Amino acid sequence: MKKHLIIILTALPLLFFSGCSGFEDIRLVGVKDVTYREFKGNMLRLSITVTVDNPNRASVKIKNANMDLRLNDRVIGTVTQMEQVELAARTQKDYRIQVSIEMKDMLTNLISLYRVLMNEPKSLNLSGSVQVKSFLYSRTFQIDHLSFQ
Repeated sequence: MKKHLIIILTALPLLFFSGCSGFEDIRLVGVKDVTYREFKGNMLRLSITVTVDNPNRASVKIKNANMDLRLNDRVIGTVTQMEQVELAARTQKDYRIQVSIEMKDMLTNLISLYRVLMNEPKSLNLSGSVQVKSFLYSRTFQIDHLSFQ
């Protein structure tokens, strides 16, 4: 009995981690919509609709984001909080995500941000990293210049 238990306990971690070896990259296709929610102090809250392609067999959760909001190539704010979202397996679909952004130089950046959102949203983008997790597996993806079109 003990012999079987030792074999099972030894093989169990191998079974868990072998399922994650084929973990494919999750792709952020684009930003479809940005809606202003609230501005309090130096915190800007936005609701962003993004199209995400998850080719994996398992659903994954967005756990953490370390991203900068950029106007052209100038950082105007940092994402400080992002709502956790579960991405369905083997789908490409839209997700609405609530984010909080700490603005750097509030007055100058808010005027620029307002002008951009009204006229040229493509000069606004997000860059940084996003951490996703599926069961015991976690992976961080880099995002470069995800445009608000």
